Amino acid sequence: MLNPGEYIVVAVSGGPDSVCLLSVLHSIAKDLDLKLHVAHLDHMFRGEESAGEALFVADLAKRLNIPATVERIDVPAFCRERGLSSQAGAREVRYGFLQRIAAETSSSRIATGHTADDQAETFLMRLLRGAGISGLSAIPPLRKNIIRPLIDVTREEVLNYLAANGLEFKTDPSNISPRYTRNRVRMEVLPVLKRFNPRIVETLAAEAALFRDENEALDSHLSACAARTISRDGERVIMKREEFNALPLAFRRRLLRTFVDLAGTAASGLSAVQIEEALLFMAAARTGRTMDLPRGFVITREYDQFVMSANAPSAEFANTLTVPGLTFISSLGMEVEAGLGENRTSAAKDINYLWQAEFDYDKIGPILTLRSRRPGDRFQPAGMGGRSKKLQDYFVDEKVPGQKRDAIPLLVSGNDILWVVGLRTDERFLPNPETRRMLTVRVRTIPET
Repeated sequence: MLNPGEYIVVAVSGGPDSVCLLSVLHSIAKDLDLKLHVAHLDHMFRGEESAGEALFVADLAKRLNIPATVERIDVPAFCRERGLSSQAGAREVRYGFLQRIAAETSSSRIATGHTADDQAETFLMRLLRGAGISGLSAIPPLRKNIIRPLIDVTREEVLNYLAANGLEFKTDPSNISPRYTRNRVRMEVLPVLKRFNPRIVETLAAEAALFRDENEALDSHLSACAARTISRDGERVIMKREEFNALPLAFRRRLLRTFVDLAGTAASGLSAVQIEEALLFMAAARTGRTMDLPRGFVITREYDQFVMSANAPSAEFANTLTVPGLTFISSLGMEVEAGLGENRTSAAKDINYLWQAEFDYDKIGPILTLRSRRPGDRFQPAGMGGRSKKLQDYFVDEKVPGQKRDAIPLLVSGNDILWVVGLRTDERFLPNPETRRMLTVRVRTIPET
């Protein structure tokens, strides 16, 4: 993970894991000639409490004589404007902050305090949600310039180290809130599993490492296979039919995802059902037959090859949402939960949604629709001072590829766009202190199984 003489940004929240990480790196810094720089971000979710943690980290860095960057970013506002859940928004802002500090300090690595417990929790969460071997690989020890030196260390070992060295740390109360799935896995599921295997954390972390090795081996094999089987012809991506269908089913699943990725949209947006339907089509389709995929893609069999078009016109879609309630939209591979006030539908109450937005329900009409874009669409993007903007111009400014625009869902009420899902909300419909009825809308892609 480290080479002598490297500059390292150390992400320090003030919690036990990150304090342990900083202490360990500081203890070896002289021997390895490492240059450390502490980075702490106050997400502004918890007011004075999180501000106190920022002061704690700044003081810790000063006592260790390590330069530090401590900043505050209004992550709640960032999430509201872009329609992201608090967890997804915080992650996006946090890693953007860390990469910026790395660039400003000419650091080659960013160290985070993930432990074996984080690895085990992530493994279980993905297993419960439904994930293939790639998803169960969980948290990599090294990804690009991100390193996780404590990934094989348990939280119990971290706490023992802190106690033995008399090191103080801060505790984030959100880490024990049952609102988040990860916390429930940590507090409810793992204790039960420890009754059957006292070393369940180490076991699950080892399983994740095993899956990661096998996943990398498969990817290595399939990269050579993809080079022989897939090619590009201008805007079209071409797959050799016989070579593809001769592969084992597990390889075909993976290669199909590569096929879709090369066409211009992440294959992670396809559900397991859509992948299986595409495989059945590719096994039996006669020449000239086509199959529509979500997000504007078409697979066509042309004699001895399959062609995927990234710029095929997307069929328009419009789906009325149940409010309050849960709406499954199989054609988009999505599910949408709409709740009023604090009420949430029981079917989805424990799901961590990627996209989440809140609105003043009294400002909008009673019928909500999730639809594709239409000519003349306009909205007032949050954070732009109430200025109206054509949706087309917004997509251009945000550098959204043309072939993806028809597939981006819009939450609308009548002719008003409330939310360009995953990108930006409309400022006119956001809640304020006078809001009496809050509408919360959560959207996620249906996961793989």
